[in-house]
Amino acid sequence: MQELCANRPNKNHMNNRIPFRIGIIILTILSSCDNSNRKRAVANQSINYGNKAVLDSLIKTTPHSKDTLFLGFTIGMNESDFENHIQKLRKENNTLDYSYSNRISTFAGKFDLGSGYTFKTSISTEVDGKTITGSGQYFLEPVYNINGGLMKLNIVPIEKWNGDYGLNKPNWLEDKIAENSERLKDKDLKQALIDNEFIDKYDFVRQKGDLIIYETTLTINYIDLKTLLLEFLIKETEKEIIKEDNEDIKF
Repeated sequence: MQELCANRPNKNHMNNRIPFRIGIIILTILSSCDNSNRKRAVANQSINYGNKAVLDSLIKTTPHSKDTLFLGFTIGMNESDFENHIQKLRKENNTLDYSYSNRISTFAGKFDLGSGYTFKTSISTEVDGKTITGSGQYFLEPVYNINGGLMKLNIVPIEKWNGDYGLNKPNWLEDKIAENSERLKDKDLKQALIDNEFIDKYDFVRQKGDLIIYETTLTINYIDLKTLLLEFLIKETEKEIIKEDNEDIKF
């Protein structure tokens, strides 16, 4: 989860005190809601993911995901577990190369993704009844929580196909994810992802148990649902703090 800034009366001062206040508010919320509220929030047919009390109830009743991510990684792994799983995959003849600098070129420019592992594999799919092949490279970006547990896995895919398919170019990673997940049926949750700028309206978004899988401009992202709800809660708390600080400004 992103680290939020930290004080005030100038702008930097205001930004710097946000995380401390968010921490206090969230701890207060998480310790105050009763069981009936939790049951009500979960039972509601329509869920308001912009309401902090509802988010609190859902966070308390949502377990951490036990579902597998891409390549068999799991939520909660620490860095040592992650490394051990990499070695296991290598022993199974999967290609995972480590580099201290991973540069990619896209329509938006050139980027250095930093150090990390890239999974490389041959890929194939069916187009108009014919099998087409190509190669895929998938940079892995694990994101850990403050306790050192894996809470999110971002994947930067680069796929090259043998042939020119223009706008109809296949997407092996998305197709494989679609085969092993289901469409996100919770319309309120999808709208919350849009409202909080995780996705755009027509972006790829799926669910696998308590995992949410969505695309951004460059990445496919696996995130633990409980973690996603906590990120929504932090964003709502930030909005409240900024609104309160704005009210203190004299005109």
